[in-house]
Order: sequence, then structure tokens, then C-alpha cells
Amino acid sequence: MLSKLAFNMTKIGLFAFMLGGCTTITPHESLKNALNKTFDSTGYNYTSSTRISKIVFPKDETDSTSEEEQTAIEKRSALYLQKGLAVLRGFSFGLNGAVDYSDSIKSEATYDFHYNRDNVEASIKLPFLFDYSTKTLYMGKTFLNTIFPVKEADEGKLIRFDLNDTLISTLIGEESMKQFDESKARSLNKAMKEGTLKAFSDINGTYFHSVPLTPDEKRMGSVQKVHVSLDRNQSIQLMLTITDAMIQKMYSESILSKEIYGSYMVLSDPKQLAPLLKNVNLRLDFDFGINSDGRIAQIQSFINASDNGEKFALGIENITSLNNFDAPQFSLDPKNSGSIDYMEVFRSWKEFIPDNVPEDTFMDEEQSSDYDRNQTI
Repeated sequence: MLSKLAFNMTKIGLFAFMLGGCTTITPHESLKNALNKTFDSTGYNYTSSTRISKIVFPKDETDSTSEEEQTAIEKRSALYLQKGLAVLRGFSFGLNGAVDYSDSIKSEATYDFHYNRDNVEASIKLPFLFDYSTKTLYMGKTFLNTIFPVKEADEGKLIRFDLNDTLISTLIGEESMKQFDESKARSLNKAMKEGTLKAFSDINGTYFHSVPLTPDEKRMGSVQKVHVSLDRNQSIQLMLTITDAMIQKMYSESILSKEIYGSYMVLSDPKQLAPLLKNVNLRLDFDFGINSDGRIAQIQSFINASDNGEKFALGIENITSLNNFDAPQFSLDPKNSGSIDYMEVFRSWKEFIPDNVPEDTFMDEEQSSDYDRNQTI
């Protein structure tokens, strides 16, 4: 009796273990679900920062008549290069803004060109808002407001650029104007979703691992982190898959002409790129933070590229945070702040420069100046 009971309990335990194992979601599946849910969001706020983490240039192999001169040149070049790279590493490029796909598409971005090194910190920010439904670009307050003075009544208003304006549309070009169509923007977002999901789905699940969260990642809303480290072949395939999906969708939506499409296809064809890529080492690493709603809260990506001889190497780091899903918040609001056409700004600026200044005025001033100098002497 006891042996039979023990046997039945063992069967129940095995069944529960198997059931639990079947319902456990792997890191690979967690990431795919999170990517899919994130792309399906109607909008979000984002913060992104990109910097160069590593850069190596080939050594100067300039011929010289003597070993001493060659050594001196190499030392001098190495010193200048080292100082230049140190300055370059101090720069970063930031993007902060919001995207809304719910009704008419709106996209806000503040471009932040930032330098921070050796107790020197400088930043230039350019805030823009683009309304796809009206093809209108708005620029918020920047240092340009100081350069281009406006009337007192227009202070605080956004500067408006209507892409339908003949001058602007001519400067942008017919092909580029197609990218600002609302339906095309939705198609491109769908293409990015399909390409990204396919690219990560095609990667073997052994490349995905769950790793512990840092305190900062928890503070940013992540409850799970998936680490993806790709070798050379997987890294190249990931980029080619996403690029191919984007090109195909842009061509099908008539954003790209047949001629341009043919030239762009080279960028996603492994056979045609093989001669260029055979001497390139590429490695991609990602850390995806997933929030409690199953969406991507943070992405930290590392791109490391070099040639086979490692004479040249480049490392790029990007950290992107996402929040306010389906309820994005915008800092630029044309309805509340008002806006003025960019031509009005130029007209106000032009008022400070007289169009016609009589030459007699300059002659009189010059003669008067000479007279004053003579009197002084």
C-alpha cells in the first residue's frame, strides 16, 4: 500500500515538473515577446546616448631617410593621435523625445551634442517636433533664437517650417519628401518590426541568457534582463536581415525608385558584400531590460568592429531607455505656445540690416572722421 502511494506521488511530482518545464519561457522567447509588444505600442518616450568607446588607427608608416627621423615622426604622430582620440572620446550624441502613432504620427527629438572631459562640459541642444499629418517641422528654443531676434510678441513661440513650402520642398527633393508621408512612416515602422523580429528569431537560442539586473536598471523599471552576445557571422547576419527588410519595404511603398533600390540591394546581399566583409571582424552585444508589462525598458548595445590585423578598431556604445508606453508626453506643443513661420524670423532679422545705405553717408562719415583726426593731431 505504501509503495503504491509512493509510486503515485512520484508520478504526480514528475507530471508537475514536466508541466512547469513546458510553461517556462526561455530568454529567447522572452525577448521576442518583448520586442513584439514594444513595436505594437502606439507611442513612448525615449532617451538615447551614443558614444565612441574605442578607436584605433593604423600607425603612420611614413618613409624616412633615417631611423631616428622615423622614430621621431612616429612618436609625434602617436602623441597627436592620442590627444585627438582623447578629445573624440569626450563627445557623445544624445536623443531625447517622444513618438506617437495613435492617430496622426508625431515625433519629437532633442538632439544633444555633448562634450564632457577634463572638467570641461559643453552641450548644444536642438529640439524639434515633426507632425506627419501636416508635414510641418517645429523648432524649439535654441541658441539660434539669440542669433535671429524676433519681435517681442513672438518670443517663446516655436519656429515653423512647412515642408509643403515650395522653397523647402525643392531643397529637400522629391525622393526625400516621400519619406515624410504618414502612411510611409507607418510602413517603415512595420518593416523595422518585421526585420528585427526575424533577425532575432533566426538566431540560435543558445546566444540568449538571463543575467542579473543592476540597481540602476531596476530603478529604470526593468524586472528582467536578457543578454545577447553574437559572434562575427551572427552579427553580420543580424544587420543584413534588418537592412534587407527595410530596403524591401521602402521599395514596395515606392519610397525608393527602381534605380536606387538596385544600388541599395548591395547593402543586404551577402554574396556581393563578401569581398568587403572577409577582412572585417564584427561583434554585437546587447543587454535588453524588460519591464513588468513585458515591454523593452532599456537597451544597451555595443558594436565592436576591426580588421583582421586589428590595425583599425572601432567601438560604439549606445544606451536607450523607453517609458510612457501608449501615453507619450511631449515637451513641444505648438497649440499652447504658438508658432511663427521661419520666413517671419528672417524678415525680423533682416530689419536690423538696412537694404539701401546712401554712399554719401559713408563719405560724410569718412570725411568727418578725417577732420576729427586732423583736429586731434
